[in-house]
Formats: sequence, structure tokens, C-alpha cells
Amino acid sequence: MAYESSPILIDETEGIKTYFVCGESGKKPYCGGSHSLKGTGITPAEFLVNEARKLAICDCGKSGKL
Repeated sequence: MAYESSPILIDETEGIKTYFVCGESGKKPYCGGSHSLKGTGITPAEFLVNEARKLAICDCGKSGKL
């Protein structure tokens, strides 16, 4: 799994977002479907972003949080 030691900082837009959890996405921080292709057994995290804002998405694979 390709995790990094620092968060991914993004200017997120409002709407339903699907973030990667498996560490394999080529579209980080968004799910790219790699979990299905590589059979990780891990599913992406889906969130409703109510308003445009800055987010820090965890990319360590250890915190249990985004």
C-alpha cells in the first residue's frame, strides 16, 4: 500500500465525496477503484461536504480517521 507520512491538503468543493482508504488510489485523495482491482477488501469512505472549504485528508494508513 502506498501511504505517505503527511496529510493531503485540498480545497474541497461541496457535494458527496468518496475518499480513498486503501492507499492504492492513483487519484488521491479520491477513490480511484484500485481497492476493487487489487482485492484489498477495503472500501472507500464517503462524506457529504456541506460547503467549500480546506481539508486535510490523512494519508498515513494508521490513524483510523481521514
